[in-house]
Amino acid sequence: MRPTRALTAAAGTVIAAAALIAGTATPSAAAVSDCPDFGVVCAFKDVNYGGKPVWTESRPGYYSFTGSIRGTTSVINRTAYKIRIVGSNQFLGYCISRGKAVRDLPDGFDDKLSVIEIDPPASSTCDYTF
Repeated sequence: MRPTRALTAAAGTVIAAAALIAGTATPSAAAVSDCPDFGVVCAFKDVNYGGKPVWTESRPGYYSFTGSIRGTTSVINRTAYKIRIVGSNQFLGYCISRGKAVRDLPDGFDDKLSVIEIDPPASSTCDYTF
């Protein structure tokens, strides 16, 4: 009987420790949960997907931005498509493959978002790809 109690107590300790570790996510990483797990692009204002998403979309298309959404710093692509981001240089495109995320967009795109294309046409240029 005693070995069973010891084993049960040890299992309880392991489960409690796992729950404690799982519950200690950093605040900046916790916002990733605000982006649905399926079929959506999410744009975040802060590095490391911090804060709530400032823009989400799931349908293929060409989306241009003005105002505060231009201040996007990180992007998650959970669609089935490649996405193309255009920043302050209208001639350069930054493409993000499906299922990928960029925690800090490079200069020229970071805080200078102009366009996001979901499933861009084959003629669209990807100067940088992730």
